[in-house]
Amino acid sequence: MSRQKVFIVLAVVVLAAGAAITRLVIQNRPKPEVVIAPEPRRFVRTMLLKKQDKTFWVKGFGTVRPKKELSIVPEVSGKVVERSPGFRTGGFIKKGDLLFQIDPADYELAIERRKAEIAQLRADIARLRQEEKNHQADLEIAERHLELVSQERERNNRLRRQGVISSGQYDQSQQNFLRQERTVQSIKNVLALLPVQLRQKSAALHASRSELQRAVLQLSRTKLVSPFDARVRDTSLDAGDFAAAGQSVGKIYDVSVLEVPVSLPVEDARWVFRRNQGTVFPRSQEEVKPFLPTARVSWSQFGEKVEWRGRVSLVDSGLDESTRALTLVVEIPEPMKNWVPGEHPPLFVGMFVEVNIKGVTMPDVFVIPRVALRERDHVYLLDEGKLRIQKVEVIRKGQDGVVIRNGVNENARIIISAIPDPVSGMRLNDQNGIAGGASAQ
Repeated sequence: MSRQKVFIVLAVVVLAAGAAITRLVIQNRPKPEVVIAPEPRRFVRTMLLKKQDKTFWVKGFGTVRPKKELSIVPEVSGKVVERSPGFRTGGFIKKGDLLFQIDPADYELAIERRKAEIAQLRADIARLRQEEKNHQADLEIAERHLELVSQERERNNRLRRQGVISSGQYDQSQQNFLRQERTVQSIKNVLALLPVQLRQKSAALHASRSELQRAVLQLSRTKLVSPFDARVRDTSLDAGDFAAAGQSVGKIYDVSVLEVPVSLPVEDARWVFRRNQGTVFPRSQEEVKPFLPTARVSWSQFGEKVEWRGRVSLVDSGLDESTRALTLVVEIPEPMKNWVPGEHPPLFVGMFVEVNIKGVTMPDVFVIPRVALRERDHVYLLDEGKLRIQKVEVIRKGQDGVVIRNGVNENARIIISAIPDPVSGMRLNDQNGIAGGASAQ
């Protein structure tokens, strides 16, 4: 057999053997394992719910104003002869310090004139009383004389009837009697008028004393002093100017306390007032105080923020008719106490400030971010790897979060990520690798 034929035979044998082996391998190949691909899950961010006591803070804005402000209105007129260096716009005045003085000369003269009138009236009264004593003595003498004249007339009348004396002598005695009777009556008339004159002089004396007091009071009013530690808000008065009674010459305000009126919506204002069990509606400012909270007043400028402590001191009696808001007045004592030049400015009148009022404290509530609250007061919970859509009771929505209770349990995981097209029961994964536990009530 030729070598070519041998090669062909070997090739056929090899091919046949390879085909047999291939057929055997195919017939005996292992069956492939069926693996089901896992359902894809969305990763979400969650937070753990913990109960806490939440204190509500209510924020508002307002402009600082004086709590106590006085218009300086002189009660007497005159030329200003002295003015305090501090009594000018922006100046400071201590309690009891002189603001300015009006020329007192006219009022001092008025006092002297009233004193002279009083002295004259006292002398007149003394003279009238002495005259009363003198006339009383004259009356006693005149009455005794009248009695003698009357006796003489009676004697002459008897003698005339006896024919001892003439009718002319009797007539003379009658005339003496009438003359003396007229004298007695004249003295009585004078004595009757003296009490009236005394009362007139006494009334005039009383009026002069009142005028003297008024003159002294007017003299005291030529000096105007500050009733409290004050700052001058506005004045243009200077020494030499004429100050007219009843016309304002400036304004001062008490620097020991300032206040800020803050308008709040009723929805926010209702969280401000404390609850006191068993307390009836207050009928005085003292009874109101236990309901009024503290506050923080802050002012921001040039990237810095400074604060003062205050307290709500007054609540308007009703709602504003235009805004339907309730106005609370926050009082700030000692507004210049923490003043540090270059660091902490004093609180000035006219500053527009932010006011945070400390409200009620609600126990055992949950606070969640605003993004975690879904439509119609629902939240998304991660419950054993699945989405649970749960309705909750919302107590308050604020800038610092949403306060809720009822509908969730403590230690539940609430989803704060956005979920497009959420369906209750859809599978989710926590980005923190924590499985969601039971969370619905």
